[in-house]
Amino acid sequence: MSTSTPTPVRVLVVDDEPDIRELLSGVLESVGCDVQTATDGEQALVEACEFQPDIVFLDVNLPKQFGWLVCAKLKLIEPSPQVILITGLVSDDLDSFSEFVKAGDVLRKPFAADDVIRFIPGVPA
Repeated sequence: MSTSTPTPVRVLVVDDEPDIRELLSGVLESVGCDVQTATDGEQALVEACEFQPDIVFLDVNLPKQFGWLVCAKLKLIEPSPQVILITGLVSDDLDSFSEFVKAGDVLRKPFAADDVIRFIPGVPA
């Protein structure tokens, strides 16, 4: 009988705020994810091509390339990662715009660990 270790979910965390990156990385690593980080839109695209994440937590307000644009570009990568937009913005248009750029969902700041974990398949929140 062969017992194989499940492949960890690969997650890219993109945020220009070090505290947010560290918080997200810590929560994700605590549930067994393989985590890489990026601090801006350009670095996010490079990391996504090299790391090939399953999930990207992507801040909307980033230096160098706005998060909406990065999200649209990430959707051109094969295989396309699930993108979770991170924002502190409050807007009635946010959900429809995130649907337009094909984001998987929106994580609103401030958030708790359970809010993050619910996006990871196979991990009970």
